[in-house]
Amino acid sequence: MQLFVIGSNHRSASLEVRERLAIAPERLEEFLQTSAHLPHVEELVALSTCNRVELYGASRHPQLAAQQLKDFLTEFQQIPAEKFSQHSYFYQGEGAVQHGFRVACSLDSMILGESQVLGQVKEAYRLALDVGCTGRILNKYFHHAFQTAKRVRSETEIAKHPVSVSYAAAVLARQIFGNLEKKRALIVGSGKINRIAIKHLQRSGIEKIYVTNRTEAHATELAHSVGGEVIPFANFSQWLSEVDIVVTSTHAPHFLIDAPMVDAALKRRKNSSLFFIDLAVPRDVDPEVNQLSNVFVYDVDDLGSVVEANKETRQVEAKKAEAIVGQEITEFAKVLARLALVPTISSLSKKFEKICQGEIDRALQKLSHLQRDDHEVIENMASAIIKKVLHDPMVTLKEQPEAGQEADVAALVRKLFRLDEIS
Repeated sequence: MQLFVIGSNHRSASLEVRERLAIAPERLEEFLQTSAHLPHVEELVALSTCNRVELYGASRHPQLAAQQLKDFLTEFQQIPAEKFSQHSYFYQGEGAVQHGFRVACSLDSMILGESQVLGQVKEAYRLALDVGCTGRILNKYFHHAFQTAKRVRSETEIAKHPVSVSYAAAVLARQIFGNLEKKRALIVGSGKINRIAIKHLQRSGIEKIYVTNRTEAHATELAHSVGGEVIPFANFSQWLSEVDIVVTSTHAPHFLIDAPMVDAALKRRKNSSLFFIDLAVPRDVDPEVNQLSNVFVYDVDDLGSVVEANKETRQVEAKKAEAIVGQEITEFAKVLARLALVPTISSLSKKFEKICQGEIDRALQKLSHLQRDDHEVIENMASAIIKKVLHDPMVTLKEQPEAGQEADVAALVRKLFRLDEIS
């Protein structure tokens, strides 16, 4: 089997395309359970974030599997197939390994070195594992990706000053308002990205935090944990005139905040500036809001430019990280080579065990006068002989063959010992 990745990210597709491709969290399990049964898809992990939708798979026919997944995803999300095709990419083999490792190490992120993506990859893998969609290939792959990310974090300074979209949002707020000590913020949604945004705002000195969420219990829990105040979701728009910063990240299928709503709030606040940080995909804030005077609206695609000042330093550390990724790709190639030979090693062992047991049974039938202890001596002797005979071939098979020769080595062994004739 071979690894492959098919997907679309912030480099290949605009926000408008990505928000149509994004799989709602509550539907990810359904997507996995259904698509994992496609004829050529043998293992599958689905990663859906604000910046990427990627499907990691293992298949004996990766190109056919990728096409089936592409067709299924576009049908599942009810978008034209060509819309995905025009903005997607496909990797297989070493290219897939490199891409996945770079994603886990945040080398493929909008904001280089941000830490959130590794958690998202771990969540995607955990869900696929729980659903039963992974196997020995993807299990090894993702564990090695996490090991690589750990090396990058410990051996480079790419994350010494963590940068995420939430952090970038706080930086933008300071650029617009200067000192945040007298400012108030409304947080719409209680997810992880909003929780991180609150932390950064509080570190910047924000005076007051208001929290609203469609599920009031979630809003109450978040507000309590950050020392904020809960406001009713049904009329949160009335509070737009009371705050200076609005951070929103929900899974609403439509805009929660539109231009008339904001225009009314501006009149109540005498046109003093209002700053929206829209971290949602699909977006929560209608782009038309940005046309209003004294209103600043930033979405996830806008936030990448905020950290340009640190780009040079991050790029230096990224080069070190890329070198680590290269080393780990080489190591993982050895893992895959050993995995490719596992069925052959198993078949060889089973054939010799079957032969051994057959000869033991025949011998014991002729030696019926022997005691049980004598039987054990004969069985142990035969087993020891088989182990010694197989030791050198097994060691040789487990050693790394030349790159690309694994299939040839396996085929030779199977032919030499007629392993495919085992019933």
